[in-house]
Amino acid sequence: MNDEIRAFIERHRTATLAVCGPEGPLTSMVSYVAEPSGQSVLVHLSSLAPHKPLLLANPACSLLIADPDDGRAEPMSLKRLSLSGRATKIEKGTPEYEQAKAHFLARIPASRLMFELPDFDLFRIAFTGGRYTGGFGKAVSFQLDAARQAQG
Repeated sequence: MNDEIRAFIERHRTATLAVCGPEGPLTSMVSYVAEPSGQSVLVHLSSLAPHKPLLLANPACSLLIADPDDGRAEPMSLKRLSLSGRATKIEKGTPEYEQAKAHFLARIPASRLMFELPDFDLFRIAFTGGRYTGGFGKAVSFQLDAARQAQG
């Protein structure tokens, strides 16, 4: 993953999360925070949302991050990034959770109230690959191997 893609992930805070369920795919808008490794993001999900139990049952997922529509004549020229990954719930009360929570709140402090609600859980989505489109004729696909992901 190159610096332009990392910067794109860090610049944004919302994505469309796609999960798989027994009735088919489901998408939902989520807020996220990029982790320092550049190869994962944190999402904070409520049990009231249908995507959380589906993600717990099947951790394979995808994120779509896109520049907002600015009214240009050709919206398909907007920059966008599709990421494949695997989600892991971070257990509350662990040092890993406290560190991830602090990192999330540093980027999205308004989420503090939701961290006090018992039905919310923090997930790490580690990327396995993706496709970045930086405009017409500027697209790159990439894969991340397990060894690089473990190194963070």
